[in-house]
Amino acid sequence: MEELIHHDSANATTTTTSAKNSWDLKKDNSVTFSIASFNILAEAYLTPRSHKNLPPSCANIVFDKKLRRKLLCDTLEKLTEVFDILCLQELDDALQDVVFERLENLGYSFVYAPRGGVPIKSSNVNADIAGDQTFMGGGNEKGQDDVRSDGCATFFCKKRWSCVKYNIVNFDDLAEENRPLLEEEEEEDSTQSSYKEHNANNFSKKKKKKSRHSPISGIIASYRRRNTALVVELQHNMSSRANHIVVANAHLYWHPGYEYVKLSQAHYLVHKVKEFVNESVTKDSQSGDDDESRRPIVLICGDMNSKPNSVVYNYFTKGMVDARLVAPWNFSYDEIQEQEELALQMEQLTMNHNTSQGTIDGCNEDLDQDPVVGVVDCGSDNGGFDNDKEDGSTCAMNKDEALSSLVNQSSTCCSQVNDPLLDDRSIVAIQPTTRYLLDVTLNKFSRWLRILGQDAVLETTEEEKLRTGEGKMLLFERCRKEKRNLITTSKTLLVRKDCPPGTYLVNPSTTTSLEDALVHLLLLHGVTLYPDDFLTRCVVCNGAIVEVFDRAEQKAIFVEYGSPDLTEELDHVYKCSSCGQGYWWSSSPNSSASRVKDACTHLLKLCLRGGVQVEGQPEFFSHVNYEEERNRGRIERMKNLSRTKYHPGAIEEVLGWLKTENLRNPFDLKSSYATEKDGVGDGELLPFTNVTSDFVGALDYIFFEKEKLRQVGRFTVPKSFAKLNSESEHNGHLLPSKYWPSDHLCIGAKFSFAYSFDKNDSSQITSTFVPSGLPAHLSPQLGCNCGCVPKVLSLFQMAELRKQAKLKKASEKRS
Repeated sequence: MEELIHHDSANATTTTTSAKNSWDLKKDNSVTFSIASFNILAEAYLTPRSHKNLPPSCANIVFDKKLRRKLLCDTLEKLTEVFDILCLQELDDALQDVVFERLENLGYSFVYAPRGGVPIKSSNVNADIAGDQTFMGGGNEKGQDDVRSDGCATFFCKKRWSCVKYNIVNFDDLAEENRPLLEEEEEEDSTQSSYKEHNANNFSKKKKKKSRHSPISGIIASYRRRNTALVVELQHNMSSRANHIVVANAHLYWHPGYEYVKLSQAHYLVHKVKEFVNESVTKDSQSGDDDESRRPIVLICGDMNSKPNSVVYNYFTKGMVDARLVAPWNFSYDEIQEQEELALQMEQLTMNHNTSQGTIDGCNEDLDQDPVVGVVDCGSDNGGFDNDKEDGSTCAMNKDEALSSLVNQSSTCCSQVNDPLLDDRSIVAIQPTTRYLLDVTLNKFSRWLRILGQDAVLETTEEEKLRTGEGKMLLFERCRKEKRNLITTSKTLLVRKDCPPGTYLVNPSTTTSLEDALVHLLLLHGVTLYPDDFLTRCVVCNGAIVEVFDRAEQKAIFVEYGSPDLTEELDHVYKCSSCGQGYWWSSSPNSSASRVKDACTHLLKLCLRGGVQVEGQPEFFSHVNYEEERNRGRIERMKNLSRTKYHPGAIEEVLGWLKTENLRNPFDLKSSYATEKDGVGDGELLPFTNVTSDFVGALDYIFFEKEKLRQVGRFTVPKSFAKLNSESEHNGHLLPSKYWPSDHLCIGAKFSFAYSFDKNDSSQITSTFVPSGLPAHLSPQLGCNCGCVPKVLSLFQMAELRKQAKLKKASEKRS
């Protein structure tokens, strides 16, 4: 890697400089730095089973530990000639020593945060860990044998940067009982307030022995994934001003069915970063320095395991999302749909590979092109592409635009809820409908939910027999198909691997415990009750209750249910549209209708006292004093919080985030590979950063404060299978390969400390910058060696021919 392509937008000229001397710091306020994010693939995760279908030529190197370690270290060494900060994920015990030694010999210091362990740092890093740090360690309740040892490591060139302080973010803390609550500047509704009140009282109490099972044991276990993030504050050594940046290096949970876990991890991360930054601001204030410009600038990067336009991506880039849409009681992961979308995307990428006809896109994927034709203006109106080439040709952009669109479409499953049961009122409030499936032992509980107008079905006797007798979990599959939340009394169901993550555990021992569970469940799921909807569902089968107007049909109902003489006395008769159960109103105190009304009134009062949101008071409940019941409940909770058995601690705060319509990110961030339309980010330039036989998609990002930093370049990353398969081997596009050591690509960006610039000026963003000499699979491959596409000269080759022709002509003139 001898050259670095750099484009200066100020004078629109291109210069070729030595990579080792390319870090000239201007004497003005345009001090530049570069940062990369790279999931290097832990050795423990690289097996023939996990990475199938690799070509033999690649498998021989990839699965040879010695050869693959050498390839990894050589690749990292080349990257150090371009980047002064490297954020690595999945650095495990097997790779630690070789990576530490190679990069330290190249002049890089580091801080390393392993999963749930004690951080490691270079001997020359004198900074201490910031704040009070508790290392929870341990596994999760679903797999105590989890001994994964990889983590996040941040390397920085010690000539240019010094580490001021660092901190570790253990995402398992989200499930810890005694974790201090975050201090968020957000408005709280009454439900959220009751949660905070409950937690504050519980946290102040002496810690009690932890119960093995709680109603939300399944959700708590789902947060124990041993994911980690590393937050480091760095000070630039070679500038006249005290330039500080805070770099958060994160690796979020991977499973697409647990979007709520990833969103909670992202929210927790940015607030821990905010606390970290505030410590620096407070320290400066105490020293008499109130200059806001010295507040550390934030960059958040890593493997977010989230596609563009997913809820996590939008949280980082748009600053606010509706977290309710991915809450486990609202969101149901459709694995079949996910696989179909993935197959479509891979088919499209393969098709584009086979029909590329030698064209290159405007983002300049080719690392070895002539610098003159390789320059791209990333701030142009066409979303960061320069279509017009030197020879007058126009690059075909439809390929990558279509791919970006395809990635965006395949990632929107978390951004909306299509539920046929949403009524007009719910749509206006954008309130997802929560639906339930209860095991056969909870018949009474299901009737209570139906009385309150909730969609609650019961496990059938046949399903129960198959579950207990043959171990067939039909209710799990039914939950997924019908998008329902499982409520059960079985603790053994919770520990099953395929148990839905939002499963709620009920203690049915007493009526009081059931009543407590009802209130807790509705609060947990953020359910708003509408008394107008009460008694609209059949308590027998959950079907809709409809009015019967035909007198003959009314009489048949009375006869069937033992009251044939009531036909002439009642004007309003109802029946279940599903099972045909008859209903009518009677004022007699001993009638079943009066008993149902009493039960309904009792449940309403119970919910009011518990703090459940209730909207509307029809005449049917005019005898209930809402405010009196709410006040009574507040007094009872304050005096006797110990009566409830549910003390999960700060996990209640986390679940409160998932009931928030506007979950806010305190930082104004932008992705370094974002496309823009009218100055607003609308997608990603990269269709993928992770390529295996089972998955293709963009998962890695570098987010930065767009008001504080000016992006002046981005690292060139392949955007087609053709670029990954330079030798046209069968499955040669799969990663890792004999040229690239990981199944993730490296992304990177170059920034300038921008103390004053026009954020609307697109020319502030300049070019991609690419090194020569990286692995061969990143070099241009215009045409297919198998002959299916005619070979066409690349722009680099044509430029070289023109150059040689000019030299030849000049030589002839001189002679």
